Amino acid sequence: MGKWMKRWTALLLAGSIALLPGCGSKDSGSAEEKGQQDASAVAATDEEEDKEKTMGRYLEQEVTLPEDMTQSSSPRICMKLLDNGEIALLEQTAGMYTSADLGETWNRKDTPWLKEIGEAYIAHMTIAPNGAAAVIYGGGASEDGEEEGFHPKYLYADPDGNVKELSYPDEENYIHRFYFDKDSRLYGYALDGKVCEADLTEGGFQQMFETEGLTDYACATDQYIINITSRGIVFYDKEDEMVVDADKVLQDFIMEHTGNDIGSNADAYYVVAAQGEQEDVLYFAWSGGLYRHVIGGTAIEQVVDGTLSSMGDPMLLLLGMEALPDNEFLVLYTDGKLYRYVYDPDIPTVPDQQVDIYGLTENYAVRQAVSLFQKQHPEVYIRYEQGLSETGGMTSEDAIKNLNTRIMSGSGPDLLVLDGLPLHSYIEKGVLTDLDSLVGTFTGEDTPFPNLVDGCKEDGKLWYLPVRFRLPMIMGDKDTVANVTDLTTLADAMEALRKENPEGMLLGKEAEEEMLRTLAINCSAAWTDPKTGTIEEEKLTEFLEQAKRIYNAEVMGVDGKTVTQKTEWYERSKDQSWARDYFSTVSSGALGIGMEEQKLSAGVGYMMDGDFTMVTTLADMDENLDYGVWQGQVKDGFIPQGLIGICADAKENELATEFFRFLFGRELQDIDMATGFPVNQASFEKLKENPRKDEENMSISLSSEDGSEFSLEVKWVGEQDFEKLKAMAGSASGLCMGDTRIETTVCEVGARVLKGSIRVEEAVREILKKSAIYLAE
Repeated sequence: MGKWMKRWTALLLAGSIALLPGCGSKDSGSAEEKGQQDASAVAATDEEEDKEKTMGRYLEQEVTLPEDMTQSSSPRICMKLLDNGEIALLEQTAGMYTSADLGETWNRKDTPWLKEIGEAYIAHMTIAPNGAAAVIYGGGASEDGEEEGFHPKYLYADPDGNVKELSYPDEENYIHRFYFDKDSRLYGYALDGKVCEADLTEGGFQQMFETEGLTDYACATDQYIINITSRGIVFYDKEDEMVVDADKVLQDFIMEHTGNDIGSNADAYYVVAAQGEQEDVLYFAWSGGLYRHVIGGTAIEQVVDGTLSSMGDPMLLLLGMEALPDNEFLVLYTDGKLYRYVYDPDIPTVPDQQVDIYGLTENYAVRQAVSLFQKQHPEVYIRYEQGLSETGGMTSEDAIKNLNTRIMSGSGPDLLVLDGLPLHSYIEKGVLTDLDSLVGTFTGEDTPFPNLVDGCKEDGKLWYLPVRFRLPMIMGDKDTVANVTDLTTLADAMEALRKENPEGMLLGKEAEEEMLRTLAINCSAAWTDPKTGTIEEEKLTEFLEQAKRIYNAEVMGVDGKTVTQKTEWYERSKDQSWARDYFSTVSSGALGIGMEEQKLSAGVGYMMDGDFTMVTTLADMDENLDYGVWQGQVKDGFIPQGLIGICADAKENELATEFFRFLFGRELQDIDMATGFPVNQASFEKLKENPRKDEENMSISLSSEDGSEFSLEVKWVGEQDFEKLKAMAGSASGLCMGDTRIETTVCEVGARVLKGSIRVEEAVREILKKSAIYLAE
């Protein structure tokens, strides 16, 4: 069974970026000569039609990698521009290759030291400019054979292949990253923030400085070692041998656009960087594009637009970059992709044909569609704008007001991602166009689930269609799963489980808000009238009464310390991108059942790989376990993700219609992604196929605070389980889509009900009062 590490794919783009001309042509002059914009002013703006067209843009050219460079190895391929001008690649299975002609041909370099490592787990490896290499590897038992876990070893191989074992005394806060500077000096980055230089003669390490955050990526200029950490950018002055405050502009820009994502992925990087044509010039890349910055300067210039390149493809993560002569660049991605970026002065900076898409926040599936469509249509620019960013200060209300002003003035987008937007208000005011006829032409392999289409219709009109959907699911013992048919019977089941199990967690939801938000998944849509938006007081009262029963049963058998710890963890984590989905998934609770930490799991099923397969694997291991549709106040519900509507003003825009079609076609829908299951029936059918070669399975290993360990081989879904899932999808009809602001109010006020500080009747009155103010706006 092959190694496989599950990673959280973060959503990166947090705002729109200026569409500035490329700076790569030899005759274009320096960035300062062009007049760079201040970094704080980097924002997307509409160009006046009467302005002279700006020419020049970087084009992306794929470089073919050696055939035996695998796409799924761990760690990934690493790359380096060598002192002699060659490009070097290193990968665990294939070894090292070099190219003197930018990938036209590759020459294999013998690496016997890599073969000696064998099949050991390699955590990180890197190449030096002089052709040396360094590897962090290990795994299994410690040298005394007593303790299981990751026990790192450090290896240095000089340019001639001579090997030196390195030693670092702290095994708990071990070195997790290596980096070679321009002089081929080796630095190690420890988990506790220590940065040490390796003594390549004696084999030890000498501490140089410390960083507050976990270092994810490092690069060097003539003067600095620049460390990109989870807490910010750290500049180390090599001459003065000290950390300096060198660049607040760069620090603010990178943290604004990547935030908490840096350092959260062990397989790739969120930001990569390299020194430019001058010693104080830095180029860096992230999902928003490739940028140029003079260290200590006030401007940041976009060189390559992420939307027009693979940098904006959420399926591809960054592994490294190199700045080449003549202002060209190489960027290495996951999935075995290497691209060269070459400036073409004869094409428009921004393509003439454009489609504008707007959403409050970024939707992963829509972003993936933009990237795929853009690659197929380089003559088109798909501008995907988000009104909110994770680090910005704008509220949803302000963003919606700004959008409404644009729509009323006739300068609104072509398509809307309607999640979180005032959907019914837009329908009433004629902002959206009826999609029924268009979707009716989606036939053959483009046919969507008819029940999902019907579930979105209002009075026979189809104003929107979700790109993906999720299913509310429940897992537990067979009798409990069979008996839960609504919110009240869930409360009955929880009380019965508590009688049978006086101690321990049941649902594993000890934080009041976490419990309420989980229960709201298939209930919040029932709290408001779908046409008028007014609150259904009876349904809201029922929800709070049953939620209190459920929560009381949960915490009755859990000690106060555990409740406090889990609540604090939820509060610390809830606003991070990975946590929003984790806390609501049925698979996370299923793991808790498998580890015997809880009895029941309720949440959403959202994808096949690592989610539904987790549920089915655990259910197959215990004949008393089962899973099924989780019924709440909304019956046979489904949770739409990425509700797409076409604005009425854009109904004659053929490009907007073409992109809408693309969203529901096989190329996008065939991708198994965490946003949700595919709406396309043929793509859904494809989910039963194991995408891994040789039918490999995913494996996980977890340990609890008391030291106990849990391992699981997650097997791909079998025919019976797949047909069960398909039946669940085919019977879903109730739209689980409540008003987000009302839901937030219910959870805030309802938390006090669960704590016992306010009665249900008082809470309902307070919610009605607060919601009336919002509904009147």
